[in-house]
Amino acid sequence: MGGGLRWLLALAGAASFAWAADSIAAAANGPAPAPTPARGPAPGKPPVPAPTPAAAATPGATATVDLDPLLKSLGQRAHAYETVALRFVCIESIRTTEDPKSERRFDYMYVEAQEQRYRPFRQAHTGRLGKTVPETTLSFTFPDAFSWTLMFAPGRQKLFHFRYAGQEWFSLRQAHVLEFTAPLPFTTGTTIYQWSGKIWVDIENFNFLKVEAEPGNQTERLKDQLRAYRQAPRFLVFPMGRKPQGLGYNITFLNELHSLSLPDQLEFKAFTLNLQGQEEWESLTILRYSGYQFFGVDVRELFLK
Repeated sequence: MGGGLRWLLALAGAASFAWAADSIAAAANGPAPAPTPARGPAPGKPPVPAPTPAAAATPGATATVDLDPLLKSLGQRAHAYETVALRFVCIESIRTTEDPKSERRFDYMYVEAQEQRYRPFRQAHTGRLGKTVPETTLSFTFPDAFSWTLMFAPGRQKLFHFRYAGQEWFSLRQAHVLEFTAPLPFTTGTTIYQWSGKIWVDIENFNFLKVEAEPGNQTERLKDQLRAYRQAPRFLVFPMGRKPQGLGYNITFLNELHSLSLPDQLEFKAFTLNLQGQEEWESLTILRYSGYQFFGVDVRELFLK
């Protein structure tokens, strides 16, 4: 990381995560990303009946919702996401604070794998139809974007512990908010099973809207590390101990196609805590998804089973 970028990150130590994301976008050369497609079914397509909500929302009030019927409805919606998992392709754009002016673009899809049911597949985006290029292998320390859409599949949701946290508005949609706890200890961070956080799902159709997550037990770990950091020996006024280190993950689902909401932006941050317990940004990675296309998908297969 260059000296100028380190100075910028230090100056923005108490700034918000969204501010850091805007800084990367502002530093980039070229046109801004295309606006999020408008909600609603595409012209000329028959309207798709939405699932019956598990509970009616009362604006401005904390609703009491029976979690079991809600999870059952989310499991039914997961069938639609699972159906398209191997039948879509989109463009993935990647920027990092290591090189904020550079953007890498890939064709992104899901494929079946022997060691796990699905895995992401990337190849360099050329913009030329019919041109064959080899797969590009990238290593990230966070879950891939589409994997969250499968967490409510009946065989997977039983691995998490969910708690109903209320209702909120997000992107002009009223949403159920659920807290979830990681079923596995945090190691590589590459699967959703090592993360805890909150998820926002649309009250009307149970689509994904947003996920905010952090490594399982990170809050307690950071408290212990901050206490040790404050008690560490000092040289003059500078503590000699290691700063507490944390991670944050935020993904939104504001691309809509065939009445399914799909990932549009993923933000992953690494940070440390200072003596006051304030976050100081170390790095930021932003992945954007656009240009979705489905192939071999029958709308009736998605929603009428």
